[in-house]
Amino acid sequence: MRTILVSVSDKSGLDKFLKRLERFDAIRLIATRSTARYLEDCGFSCMKVEELTNFPEILSGRVKTLHPRVLAGILSRPSPEDRHCLSELDILEIDLVVVNLYPFEKKLQENLSEAEMVEHIDVGGVTLLRAAAKNFERVAVVCDPEQYDSVIENMDANGGNLSLSLRKRLAYEAFQRTSSYDRQISAYLCERLSEEDEEGTGASLPDALHLRLVRHEALRYGENPHQAAGWYVDDAGRFPEMAAFPPFNQLQGKEISANNITDTCALLSVLRDLAPPAACIIKHNNPCGVATGETVAEAFEKAYRTDPVSAFGGIYGFSGTVDGALAARIIEGFVEVVIAPSFDEEALNVLARKKNLRVLLVDPRLLTPGPVGPWKARDLKELGWIVEKEMEPPVAPRDFKCVAGKPPAADYASDIAFAWSVVKHLTSNAIFVARNGESLGFGIGQTSRIASMKIALAQAGASAKGAVLASDAFFPATDNIEAAAAAGISIIVQPGGSLKDPDVIAACEKAGITMLFTGQRCFRH
Repeated sequence: MRTILVSVSDKSGLDKFLKRLERFDAIRLIATRSTARYLEDCGFSCMKVEELTNFPEILSGRVKTLHPRVLAGILSRPSPEDRHCLSELDILEIDLVVVNLYPFEKKLQENLSEAEMVEHIDVGGVTLLRAAAKNFERVAVVCDPEQYDSVIENMDANGGNLSLSLRKRLAYEAFQRTSSYDRQISAYLCERLSEEDEEGTGASLPDALHLRLVRHEALRYGENPHQAAGWYVDDAGRFPEMAAFPPFNQLQGKEISANNITDTCALLSVLRDLAPPAACIIKHNNPCGVATGETVAEAFEKAYRTDPVSAFGGIYGFSGTVDGALAARIIEGFVEVVIAPSFDEEALNVLARKKNLRVLLVDPRLLTPGPVGPWKARDLKELGWIVEKEMEPPVAPRDFKCVAGKPPAADYASDIAFAWSVVKHLTSNAIFVARNGESLGFGIGQTSRIASMKIALAQAGASAKGAVLASDAFFPATDNIEAAAAAGISIIVQPGGSLKDPDVIAACEKAGITMLFTGQRCFRH
């Protein structure tokens, strides 16, 4: 007779699995109270754990399986000494442990209170899995309903027994599961600590950071054709609101590439900070056109005309529905990827004319402002890793401090917010020029701010007159102000904080430029 301990929160397929096991041998079932009720309803005879231990479930079910009569039955070895011990104490030897854990990860999606989340931390189940996995020489452990078929297939192939190699594989998967589960809980608590660290001192950063990246997909190559690459996901679940990975469906086109994934991340980061309807064109991980409008079609036209040359071979993203007319406009040029939360039927038919064009239907939640992640990490090779808190949400434009010139007129309010929302996504030194919800000029990735200024103003041309200019960091000299004044810039938005601030402010006053300090830098290397 095979003795099986069962305690599961996910009961899918359990009854069929146990009935299939009965083909090989008589089974004795031991189960926790709720699982026992389910099994009895399915027609199985079942002993409750409390009947095995002669001790009731207590503390509202918090303590039920943590008992020597359970753990000894799992951990006993097939040695004369261990079996003599079990016999003396009248303890049953357990052959198979079927346990899955409280659904902590799923509960993260329900926005529960901290006290409620704590109640969904499994203690006994983790202990049972670890005990059974440790004793894989004798005991088999099943931690996921998806393993049921492989167990039956192995027993079919081995005369009703489980091979050692499969028991070892199941043990490995059980330890992977408990490790992942602990990381989920650790990440959750780390985020709570981060929220409490109001001064941003870094005290809430973890003393040790454990990353387990699970390969989602092998990619054709990496950033360049000679580089092997894979697409991985952090199983600690830093973004539990995304129920599935990836958080989009690819509706058509070639397989997605490493560069496509990187650019998609950049595009979504920009779009989620803009008031819809909005459009963004990304090229080489930087925007080359961004705009808002009355419709996504209008936003696209404004974004595209910023730099049609750079838009060639870029990826296009929208915060609203792409219709047939917009789709036809999109495929007039060469596009790598089109991303939107919805496409109408006509649009899909039009886009299908370009069979290699990747079309991604994204989860709409990716396009709305969400909570700031607790941290981000950078691999610096021989110099280790830098772990830092994510950039805080930008200061609200209403809180910007006017330090030079007249307070902005009301019709500039949306452009001030737009310019600041975009510039923080550009590679530094970053300068961004905008007006009427339209990108006019980008100065990106230069080693001096005046070089970025010249590039952005040259791209904007005559349109810079009366426009808003945003800088990701303070101005170290007045030459930037002189260049902006010569181009006719009306408003400058910048963090402030330079030793030269008095000189910069005076230069703005002299030129008649309104200058706003945000009090927050958004520099990106």
